[in-house]
Amino acid sequence: MDKSQKHTRESETNTLRVRGEGIVQATPDQVQITMGVTTLNESIIDAQQENAMAINAVISSLIELGIPEQDIQTTVYRIDPEYDYIEGVQVFHGYRVAHLLRVTLDQIGIAGVVIDSAVKNGVNSIASIHYTVKDPSPFYQQALTNAVENALGKAIVLADALNVTLNPTPIDVKEIDRSQIQERYPTVLAAQTATTAIQPGQLTFEASIEALFSYF
Repeated sequence: MDKSQKHTRESETNTLRVRGEGIVQATPDQVQITMGVTTLNESIIDAQQENAMAINAVISSLIELGIPEQDIQTTVYRIDPEYDYIEGVQVFHGYRVAHLLRVTLDQIGIAGVVIDSAVKNGVNSIASIHYTVKDPSPFYQQALTNAVENALGKAIVLADALNVTLNPTPIDVKEIDRSQIQERYPTVLAAQTATTAIQPGQLTFEASIEALFSYF
């Protein structure tokens, strides 16, 4: 069979194209807390020194809780001049120094204790609390599997509606989206008399595929 004949036969094949969606939920096993210290002083040197003392106290408190130094990482260090506007006139107010740390915890249950300790030792800014899983691959692969099954189910419904026989093995499968990880329920910080309560909720992994099926 020459190429032209092969192309003609392929073009005459009855096909239908469907999109499959797969979703998998997972319980987080790791949390990243971004928090830090912001200081303000008319003297840039004093602002830096105050900030350094506070952030060092915070780091020491985290290490005392058993958090390895390699899991405490500086993500932001900024020095910015601050101005007030009085009757339309810009007036220098001082220098603002911001030092943010990203703290990675494998024990997500101690997140509240870590935050309380950090605040007690000088943290005055909590930028984010991000829950994740250390190895997302199995969850995304399962989401892909679910997406293929979802596409096949749609193809079967369409074939039945058309009163045709479906070949359940797709001619082609294409991954559309990369892994999407979302917190289905937002992280909640609730003030309590004992320890700040942090609720991780669930993570959602999503995958999408496009499949081409033949029928006769």
